[in-house]
Amino acid sequence: MSSLKLALVQLAVGAQKAANLARARSKVLEAAKAGANIVVLPECFNSPYGTQYFGQYAEEIDSAKPSPSIQALSDMARDSKVYLVGGSIPELEKSTGDLFNTCTVWSPEGEMVAKHRKLHLFDIDFPGKIVFKESEVLKPGNTLTDFSTPWGKFGVAICYDMRFPEVAMIAARRGCVGMIYPGAFNQTTGPLHWELLLRARAVDNQIFTAACSPALDKEATYHAWGHSTIVDPYARVVGTTADAEDIVYGTLDLDLVDEVRKSVPVYSQRRFDIYADLGFGGGYNQQGGGQEFSYGGNDGGGNKSSGGGWMNSSTGGGGDEDNKTRGGYKNQTLRPVTIKQLIEVPATTADAPIVIDGGEVKNITFVGVVRSVLQQPINIIYSIEDGTGKIDVRVWTGGNDQGGDMGDDGQEVSNQMADPNITVGKYVRVYGELRFFNGKRNVSSHKVRLVTDHNEIAYHGMEAIYVHLNKTRGPPPALGQHAAQGAGQGSGVGSSSVYSSGGAVGGYGGMGGNNQGLTPIQAAILDVITASPPGSEGLEIAVIKQRLTGRYPSNQIADTVEWLICEGHLYNTIDENHVQSTSMSG
Repeated sequence: MSSLKLALVQLAVGAQKAANLARARSKVLEAAKAGANIVVLPECFNSPYGTQYFGQYAEEIDSAKPSPSIQALSDMARDSKVYLVGGSIPELEKSTGDLFNTCTVWSPEGEMVAKHRKLHLFDIDFPGKIVFKESEVLKPGNTLTDFSTPWGKFGVAICYDMRFPEVAMIAARRGCVGMIYPGAFNQTTGPLHWELLLRARAVDNQIFTAACSPALDKEATYHAWGHSTIVDPYARVVGTTADAEDIVYGTLDLDLVDEVRKSVPVYSQRRFDIYADLGFGGGYNQQGGGQEFSYGGNDGGGNKSSGGGWMNSSTGGGGDEDNKTRGGYKNQTLRPVTIKQLIEVPATTADAPIVIDGGEVKNITFVGVVRSVLQQPINIIYSIEDGTGKIDVRVWTGGNDQGGDMGDDGQEVSNQMADPNITVGKYVRVYGELRFFNGKRNVSSHKVRLVTDHNEIAYHGMEAIYVHLNKTRGPPPALGQHAAQGAGQGSGVGSSSVYSSGGAVGGYGGMGGNNQGLTPIQAAILDVITASPPGSEGLEIAVIKQRLTGRYPSNQIADTVEWLICEGHLYNTIDENHVQSTSMSG
C-alpha cells in the first residue's frame, strides 16, 4: 500500500467536556466513513486551551482504568477502525501531581500504541498582543515519539514542538514518512509561522507534515488560528481550511518520499564527517550497505534491533544460518574490546577459536583513529590505534558473484564498498574477527564506519571495560551488599562503586545499578526485571509489557527496553526477546 487518506478534524471545542467528546466521536466517524485511514484530533480537543483550564480538565492516562477521554478515544478508534491520533488532553500524573499536555495514539482495535508528552512548553511574550506561559502549570515530556502503521512510521509532536527542527529531523532519520502535530497556534503566531513551519519541516526532511488545530471560538479566552494543513515532501500544501470547524482530507502518496529524495538527494549528500547525524544519536547508529552492525541500532530495513554491545543480535548479521563460517554472525555475540585485548590474544591457527578473558569470542568491535591507509587491489588495510595499541584492519573490496573472496588465511570473507570519507585522522568503529596469518594478527572486517558522535568513543571504552571486568571478576554485587575497601570509588554509569578495589582511586563501576536519574517508565521496567527470579534466560519482553499493561503503551515499553539496552542497563540473553539487568548478570 503506497498511499493512504489522512483526515484532520478541526473541532469546535467548548467548555463542556462531554459535549467535546461526543462531537469528536461524530467527526471521527464521519472521517472514517469518507475513507480516512488515519484521523487526527486537535490539541486540547476535550477542553478549552488555557493554563487556567488544564488542572480542571486533566485526566489520568491509564488504559486499564480508562478515564472518560481515554475511553472515548479507544471507542472512537475501534468503532471507526482507523488509526487515531487523539489530539491532546491535559494529563494528570497522580503519583506526582504533575500536569502534562499529552497526545495518545490508538490502533484500529482501540489499543493505545503511543503516548507523547509535549516536549517544548509554549512560553511566549508578544508585547501588546499575547503572553502565554504553559510552564506555569505544565511539565515537559522527555521522549520522542513515533508509531507504526501498514503504510509506514509517523512521528508525533505537539504544537510548539513544531518550532524545533531536531524533532522532525530525528523522526525522518529513524524512518518516519511523516510528522503529525496536533496544535493550537493563535491569531498572532498562526499567520506568521503555521504554514511556514509545516512546509519547512517537510522540505528539510522530505516527508509529509500535518497539523490539526481547533476551530476558532471568538468567545473563548484563547483564539486558535485554525487552518489545519497537510503538506507533502515537496513542501506543497495538499489540504487546508480556514478557521471554522471542518475536516481536512489529503491523500498521502508515499512514493513521493522516495521520488523527492532521488530528485534532490540531500540524504546521500549529508556531511556527517563535519556535523553529527542527529537521527542516530542516543542509541541509534548509522546504517550502511543494507546492514547494520551496531549497539541497539537499526537493521538494514530501518527497524530497531534490540541487540547491542556484548548482547546477542538476531537481526544484524552478515550471513545466514548456513554461512556462519564465512564471516556471517547472525545470532552470535558481538564483543566490545580494546585493541590491547586483541594484541594479548595468543597466536593461533586459522581454525582455532579466539579466546578473550577466558571465553571463546567470534566477533569483536572497537573504536579507534585511523593512522594509515594502504589501498591494495582486493582490499584496504587501515592501521587503527585506540590508545591501548595499534592493529591492522582489512576491508575486502574485491568481489565475485557469490559475494565473497578468499582471505590470505584461506577463509572466505565478505566484500564491502570502500568509504572514501575514511581517511587518516578519522575515528571509526570496526566490526570483524581477529585473524592470524603467517604469525601476524589482523582484523578481517565485516564493516568499518565513521564515528560521527565522539560520545561513542567514551561509551565504547566504558562498555569494553565493563564487559572485561564482568568476565574476569564476575558480576557486580547487588547494591547495598557492596563494601568497597579503602577509598576506592566506582566511576561507572548509574552505579555505586560496584567494582571498586581496595585503596584504588577511581575503581571501575558497572553500567547497571540504581534507578537514579531514570524516567518513571525506565525505572518501572528495571523494577519488573529485578523483582523477577534471576535466571540465565532472563525475562521475556512480552512479560514486561504484560506486567506494565495500563501504565504505559506497548510500543513505548519496547522502545524504552531498547534504550535501556543501548545505555547498558539491560542485555539480551538467549535471544532478542529476553533481557536481564546488568546488575544481576552472571
